[in-house]
Amino acid sequence: MPHLWDLFARQLRERPDAVALDVPEGRFTCAQLGGAALAVSRSLRNSEEAFVGLCADRDLGTYAGLLGILHAGKGYVPLPPHLPADRLRHMADAAGLRTIVGGKGTAGLPPDLLHGRTVIGAGPATFTDAPATEGPYAYMLFTSGSTGVPKGVPIGHAQVLAYVAHMQEQLAATPGDGFTQLFELSFDLSVHDLFVCWASGGTLLVPGREQLMAPARYVQEKQARHWFSTPSTALLLERLRLLKPGAFPTLHTACFCGEPLPLRLAEAFQGATPNARLFNLYGPTETTIAIMGYRLPREAPKDRRGIVSIGRPFPAANARVTDEGELLIGGPQLAEGYWRDAERTATSFITDTDGVPRYRTGDRVEHDADGDLYFVERLDDQVKVRGHRVELQEVAHVLREATGAAFVEVLPHPVNDGIALGLHAFLPEDMEAQAVRVREACARALPEAVRPTLHFIPALPLNASGKVDRGALRALLTT
Repeated sequence: MPHLWDLFARQLRERPDAVALDVPEGRFTCAQLGGAALAVSRSLRNSEEAFVGLCADRDLGTYAGLLGILHAGKGYVPLPPHLPADRLRHMADAAGLRTIVGGKGTAGLPPDLLHGRTVIGAGPATFTDAPATEGPYAYMLFTSGSTGVPKGVPIGHAQVLAYVAHMQEQLAATPGDGFTQLFELSFDLSVHDLFVCWASGGTLLVPGREQLMAPARYVQEKQARHWFSTPSTALLLERLRLLKPGAFPTLHTACFCGEPLPLRLAEAFQGATPNARLFNLYGPTETTIAIMGYRLPREAPKDRRGIVSIGRPFPAANARVTDEGELLIGGPQLAEGYWRDAERTATSFITDTDGVPRYRTGDRVEHDADGDLYFVERLDDQVKVRGHRVELQEVAHVLREATGAAFVEVLPHPVNDGIALGLHAFLPEDMEAQAVRVREACARALPEAVRPTLHFIPALPLNASGKVDRGALRALLTT
């Protein structure tokens, strides 16, 4: 059975002294990282659990732990210490975690999360070649849920390997190339960073948290060859005036995913990377990292309304656009459904009218005469905020639980070129005295990027149909 460990094991056999990992604490060879991973694997061999928690920090222990979990035949569930405690507890309980692996960052997890669970540290060890144990899953990540409860999406090895094989061909990386790892491990785009890198014999470049605030300098210092980020990260560089012509000559490829890519931003990034090929990728977590893509030409990239095309499905994938414009996606990267949630699985993972299993993305798209697709809008209340996928109703649910308010409305604002930079919540004015408690509830339940700015108003404005007038609410934000 194909296994993600095999991608790393090949480098262990062929290039044991090559640097596989560059983290703030130092640089580690394939043999050093592999030895630490196998030490973790040996500690997990007798456990029967399908998933193991991973304290997802930015140190050797994290990456050795991840590989060790996979080698032991388990799937990893990332638990970033900086996530809200309530969200971490839900993820650990929903996945049935009995063991947590990690390095120094484990101390940053909530104490009650660790209580009753085995904690395994990942330290250095001598590498000895050993076959990986087969297991059904590679990882499980949690996406936003409209009921306030995140949905677990388990992904198998075969789905990831299908993605990696395609992207290896597209990027044409060579051994020794440096790959940026800007994403948190709880974001599925991080899986691209890890395994496209190691499958290519590259070095995973992991900036510290302070360096993440200024990735331009980090990329220049490390002479990175491959970049992957959300458009929001590139937008930050542009605002800081760091996308100067020729600023990143070492970059060989640059990929964007997670949000609409504005044409003007793509052109600015092209100017800053004179030697790079740019790719705009698309794909929900449920279809494994990304499942569609468009390579931008140097001259006149395709766009509609200033947003770059998301291209076409990967060769092994398939898509259909419904009469309502909703994009349905299928193929070997498709997840099996939501973890222990048959009802939501049946709603989103369907057998299409042509008999093909597909995922209902909830995205409205349109295509041009050549068959290339363009993202238009969501068909529901889901938005992307700085790359984070979130249901507005999940945020509203947290606010209702905290306040008991009869009305709550949440809006993304500002939205620049299709990228939401923040959320704003409107609550009854008599709740203003509870503002501190409401913010504390948001801090416990929501990632920092999607915690809303609070506004207290007498009543929600209504339009002629008796529905909430969101345009009037947006006007309040601009006055």
